[in-house]
Amino acid sequence: MNKELQEIIKHFERLESSASKTVLATVVDVKGSSYRLPGARMLIGENGEIIGTVSGGCLEADVLERARRVLQTGVSEVFTYDTTAREASVFSLNMGCRGVIRILLERPNNDLIDFFRTIYTSGESGLAATLIEANRKNETAPGRRLLLNAGKPFTSDFPPHQIENILPECVSVLSEKHSKHLATDYGEFFLEYIAPPVSMIIFGAGFDALPLAELSKNLGWRLTLVDHRPAFADEKRFPQADKIIVSRPENAREYLTIDENTVAVVMTHNYEHDKKILGFLLNSKARYVGALGPKRRTENILRELQDAGENVSIEQLKNLYAPIGLDIGADTPESIALSIAAEIKSVLANRAGGFLRRREGSIYNRYAAG
Repeated sequence: MNKELQEIIKHFERLESSASKTVLATVVDVKGSSYRLPGARMLIGENGEIIGTVSGGCLEADVLERARRVLQTGVSEVFTYDTTAREASVFSLNMGCRGVIRILLERPNNDLIDFFRTIYTSGESGLAATLIEANRKNETAPGRRLLLNAGKPFTSDFPPHQIENILPECVSVLSEKHSKHLATDYGEFFLEYIAPPVSMIIFGAGFDALPLAELSKNLGWRLTLVDHRPAFADEKRFPQADKIIVSRPENAREYLTIDENTVAVVMTHNYEHDKKILGFLLNSKARYVGALGPKRRTENILRELQDAGENVSIEQLKNLYAPIGLDIGADTPESIALSIAAEIKSVLANRAGGFLRRREGSIYNRYAAG
């Protein structure tokens, strides 16, 4: 779950508590080139307040105008923007992107926001199956959904025959962790996989951890900070941390939940502490383990772990990144934090982290076509 959706949850609650109506705009389909991909969202308050974006700024003005009608009627609508024409685009502006974009406008209900909130708080993924367009013989309105949280019963406002038709595909998408479109006899659906926030653990609360903590939170990651020094592991120094654990390395694992959604950075600047932390991290399910310091230092740690009987397999070493960070010439705490965060992002996206100008094909990781 990205920061945009987290902000939408927070502001929806605030606006609704003040009796202010809202409209949620969601990109549900893209063909060709677009600044945002399916799943991008924008919350629009009746006072004109906007959270998020559905394009690079080209479509927002028109979306706001259309949102006024949805605010008044309460009826969900799907609008299509075709920017493939060379001479102009919507508003007679040259947008640069060449694509067909479909955007769903709806009055979000508490069930949908609760679904998002559950994903955020539980750390479990979810699946939202949204009807984009119904066939003529089907009177079901666009915007209806089936919501499925991992390990929980689904909820839906679809007729039973539609549920039977799409539920197996929904379960498959949730398992494969990959969004797709689905065309059936009943209509066209956007099956959206929604991952929980990345769980970021920083071991070490030194001064160089400050910019990394701030950057992690700006990316929407759930941040846990671990350090044995109370004066350093302090909420006043790290107000952005979701959780602060004051513990020695050998005891830290007792307070942590580490799964495939976890990334960890080891930057205690203490050799023995780093060795103990790496010893249990490399035997965990963490997706990414980064170690600050020279390559030889980490090699010595691994050798000492092996001599102590803590064998680390080749498969486990694939998740170790040391020296940590992308090679961008970082030489300050801020630029080092940037290189670390960029490397983590590239690993999570299964990308190499190279120059985009050398990449062939789309710059995006496309969802599977259904």
